[in-house]
Order: sequence, then C-alpha cells, then structure tokens
Amino acid sequence: MNKRYTLFLLLTCLYLTASSQSFIGYGYDNYAGVNGLILNPGTLADGKYKVNVNLFAISGLAGNNAYEIDRSKVFGLKFSHLTEGNGYYKSANTDYKYLYLNTDILGPSATINLTSKDAVGLITRMRVISNEYNLGDPLFRLLGNQDPNFYNIDIINRSLQTKINAFAEAGVSYGRVLMRNDRNEFKVGITGKYIFGLAYGSLYTGPTLLNLGPANLIAKVNADVTTQYSANIDNLGNGSSIGDYLKHKYGKGLGFDIGFVYEMKKEGETKLRLGVSVTDIGTIKYTNSANSQNYTVTADGRNAAEFNKQDGETYDDYFNRLKTTGLITSKSTAAASTVKLPTALHINSDYQIYKRLYINGDVLLNMVSTTDPMSPNYITTFTVTPRMEKKWVSIYSPVSYTANGQLNWGAGVRLGPLFVGSGSVISSMFKQRLQTADAHIGLTIPIFQHDKNKDKKKTDTLYMNKDLTHDRDGDGVVDEKDECPDSAGSIALIGCPDSDGDGVINKKDKCPGVKGSPNFEGCPAPDTDGDSVNDDEDKCPLVKGVKGNYGCPPIKPEYINTVNRVADRVFFIRAKATIEKVSLNELNRVVTILQSDSTLRLRIEGYTDSEGTDERNQKLSDRRAHAVFHYLSMQGIDPERMEYAGYGSKRPIASNETAEGKAQNRRTEMILMNYPKDKKK
Repeated sequence: MNKRYTLFLLLTCLYLTASSQSFIGYGYDNYAGVNGLILNPGTLADGKYKVNVNLFAISGLAGNNAYEIDRSKVFGLKFSHLTEGNGYYKSANTDYKYLYLNTDILGPSATINLTSKDAVGLITRMRVISNEYNLGDPLFRLLGNQDPNFYNIDIINRSLQTKINAFAEAGVSYGRVLMRNDRNEFKVGITGKYIFGLAYGSLYTGPTLLNLGPANLIAKVNADVTTQYSANIDNLGNGSSIGDYLKHKYGKGLGFDIGFVYEMKKEGETKLRLGVSVTDIGTIKYTNSANSQNYTVTADGRNAAEFNKQDGETYDDYFNRLKTTGLITSKSTAAASTVKLPTALHINSDYQIYKRLYINGDVLLNMVSTTDPMSPNYITTFTVTPRMEKKWVSIYSPVSYTANGQLNWGAGVRLGPLFVGSGSVISSMFKQRLQTADAHIGLTIPIFQHDKNKDKKKTDTLYMNKDLTHDRDGDGVVDEKDECPDSAGSIALIGCPDSDGDGVINKKDKCPGVKGSPNFEGCPAPDTDGDSVNDDEDKCPLVKGVKGNYGCPPIKPEYINTVNRVADRVFFIRAKATIEKVSLNELNRVVTILQSDSTLRLRIEGYTDSEGTDERNQKLSDRRAHAVFHYLSMQGIDPERMEYAGYGSKRPIASNETAEGKAQNRRTEMILMNYPKDKKK
C-alpha cells in the first residue's frame, strides 16, 4: 500500500534527482565557443572562431544520497517498471538526504568576432533546477517500503526544503580585449538576459514531529507546511495540455553575467588562462497559484491514506477535501514570489602543459543561500580536467568533487562540430549501484579564425626556423626564405647584400659602388629641372624652384605674411566652432590671395588649449579647422585646393599654465603651398 501519509511527504517524493553544474569538463576548452560564453563571457573576444553557431546542446544531471539504482538500468536506459528493491534501493547512509536536479538546454545561439578586439554573442537557453535539503533519515525510512524500526517513535525533522525553478532566457553578450601585447592579454565580457519564468514550486516546513503506527495510523503529528508555486501548475494538474500551460507567462525577470579573463601568451599560443566570472545575477517574479498556502496538519488519529490524491480528483478538489475533512487548516501566502537565479562565482585556470596537452582547474561557488526556501541553487563543485586539444578534436576527462561529498570521474570528446561527454561515466564503471548520472551532447557550426601564425613576415626569423639549421651563408635567414642564399646579407633585405648601403640589393643596383636612391634603381637621384634639389626631394621636379620651398617656385612673401596675420585673427565663440563675425573680413583676404594665384593651395590646422579632455579637444579642433575650410569653400575656393586637420591640445606654442599661454594655444594656423596635393611635406 502506498503510504504517503502527510502532505509534505507526498510532495517531497516528487524530487528524487540531483546534480551541480552543466556540460562538465567541456566549457573551458579553447574551442568551446558558445558553451564557454555561458560560463564566462570574458572568453568571448579573440576566440578561436570567427563565428560559432550552436544548433543544440543538452546537459542532464542527476544524483542524490537517498536512493541507488542498478548500473545496468542506467546504462541500458531501462527505467520502466522500477520498484523499490527491484532496480532501485534506499542508500544505507544515515545522513540528512540531499537531492538536486539540473537540466540545461542550449538552443540556437552564436558568437561572432567583429574585430580582433570585439565580439558579440546571442544566446537562447532553458533550464530546470531543483534542490531538496534536510530530509532526515528516520523520516526517509518511512517513505516507500517502510522500515518497521521507525514505527511508534517520535520522529523530529528539522526544516525541510524542496524547491524547483524552470525558466528560459534570451541573452545578448559583448566581449572586448582591453589590453594586449606579445606576452599578455586581458579581456572582459558581459551578458544581459531577459528571463521567461516557465514554472516554479516551493515546499518548506518548520521543525516537524511525526509518530506513525504500523497500521498506517498517525498517532501524533505536528507540522507547518508552506507550499507556493506558479499559477500555471494548477492548470497543468487540472488536465490542461502542455500547450495550454505555455500560453501564459507566469514569471519574468532580468539577469546578467560578467566575466574577466587574463591570458599569458608564448609564440602566439595561450600558455596560461585565468578567468573569474559571476553568472546568473538576477531574479524572476512569479504570480502565485491561489492554492499557495501555509498549512497546519491536524491529523492525530487519522489514517495516512486519507492524504492520497484520488483518481479523477483535481488539485482544487484535493485541497478542498483535505480542508473540509479537517486534515489541514490553511492561510493564504503572498500573491507573488521573487525567485533568485542560481547565481554562482566561477574561478578557472587553464594551463598548457606541453603542445596540445592542457589541464584545467575550475571552482564553482554557489552564491545563493541554501536556507532560501524559494530559490534553488547550483552546488559548489571543484573540477580538474586534463585534455588533449587540437583544432578539430578534443578529448577531456573531468574529475569533480562536490561540497556534499560526491566524487566523480568522467570523459568526453569533441569531433569537429559534435561534442559528447559525461562527468561521471568512468567512475560509474566501478560501481554496481549508482547515485549520480549525467551526460551532455551538442552540435555546432564552427567557422575558424584565420591562423595568424601562418601569415608572418618573411623577414621574421622567429617563425622561419628558430634553429637556423639550413642557413649556408650564415646571415640569419634560412635558405628556404633567403633570396641570396650564397651571399650574406641583412634580414631586412631577405638575406641579400647591399654594398653601398642605399637599400637596393647588389643584384638589382645599377650603381653598386655609389650610394643612390631606391627610386632610381640604386643610382643617385637626378635634378631634372636644375634647381639644385634632386628629384627625390623635389616636390616640383619639372619646375625650377628653390630649396626653401621643396624645389617649387617661391611664394610671394607678402602672401605668406598676409595669411599668417589672418590666421592670428581668426576667433571662435568660446567652446564652439562658430567663427566670430569680426574674423570674416580677415578670411576674405585669404580668398583674394587664392583667387589671384591658381597654383596656390592652403592647409588649415586647428588647435586648442589643455582645458577639457583630449577627446573633446580633438573634436573641437577638427570642427574649427573645418569651419574655416567651409567658409573659404563658400567664397568660391575649390575644396580640392585645400585640406584641414585638428590637433587638439597637441603642439602647444606656449605654456598652458597661464591664461595668456592658453590664449596663444587656442589658434588656427594656415600654410600656403604650391606643390601638388599628392606630395607630402
């Protein structure tokens, strides 16, 4: 006979599974992609993938210290017709019983590296998390097949908790490389999530007293039980379909993850990675069922079978019968409940032992109080995972130890887009009866980043051959890359000699004994226009000019003086890029000069003092230089004859410590030129 003799024992029997984290051993693989993102968004930027798309990934875990199940039933997936004593058994320990559940379904999701420093991620995910705490051993022995040794004695149980939360989420992530050099890299990432509360349930008691007789009669009971759950569970229990159940939203909330990652590099590869993250910060607010109540059990002398739910009886009918028959009295609880997400702190280290062999150490610390009667949590877990990792293949073998004393050893493999594994499969091989079981599987679309190590400069001997075993001319460039393998030369010239030091290798130098110009095949640059400025330095090589103007014809001194005076008299409204009216007549003098000589060009430069931020000053100087450029254009000067630039507070001409100095630094400079625009000074 099924003797579920009190309300809280009836509901407690619904929770007989347990676990801790998801995708054990896989999430910190360098090629984990989206699965790494959900553990630490700091891994998002500068990853192995240009794009990684998760098609689906499922992780299911179960374990407890209350029941054991035959290994053959688990491995053979034979869960039908199981009965206590035939397939599963009560554990022999006398500890308080703990039970947990974690099901994690990662839906269509993706990571995208936008630049070498920036990446984004999109995540869809659904989870079911459940805990049970403080089920005492004597009370547990009266569940299922009762132990006669616990009849007719007062059993006192401390506050029992059973809680479950099922929710889905849609998240957006951003990752950024904050610092990078040849040896080190520091990254940060954050994920914002909108949470859809699918359902939750909570049952918790105060200290409980029970005395049950062998005839299923309750001799004594003293129990206060609070049950709270989302309103849609009533609909499901009253015959509604899953479709009807999912039509209504009974919970919603916001959450976020944040993570930081430091990487130590060696020859382009990550030698050591250290990561810290906090995940699932946030809450879900649920609308409670009207049947969420605080119950006092008043059943002394009654038969425990009266607490059984009868065939065809809805939950509303069931609770009403318990009340009208005097088995319980009740009072309402709050109309809504706030359930915390399973917040956890992750501390992780990953070390490259040798080539493709790595070892990972991970600590998951639960951040939700286990005394919270509403909010289920992950279990604090310590995991060490050695792995062999290559671009298309990874093999990993996690060993984990949980805060409640469970030690497990598992294995997994990644083969291109597919990964599959378990955190307990190996340790389960050595046991006839199991208390834990887990597995994960997923399918992705991997699009890898370009391999930077295959695109090094030919002059970089570090990536040519570090031992230089084939360098017969001994110049530091291996023969496979040396363009002159029998003549010692410089690395910069790819192993070829340059006797006259003009940057043109001997075999291409038409004047090998004279230092010349690379622009003229190693010969001295000519002076085509005969103005004593060679063509390498002459910005007007076909027009005779002067050295003082880069080989171009001299500009009339009066023009230069006028433009310099005008530049000193261009004023702007304070903190703006608006030219004061008094300066417009001055600028018209520049217009007259440019109109009088069509060979002239003008460069306009804007400057500020040191007040304000560098970014603000840069933008302001840009706008002021452009304002002058725009005014001259509006007066008919061809924009192609002008150029402008802002330099902010750079290049001060006086001290910024005094008001007079700052006034001098707030200036516009104008430079007349008469050489072609494509020539640079």
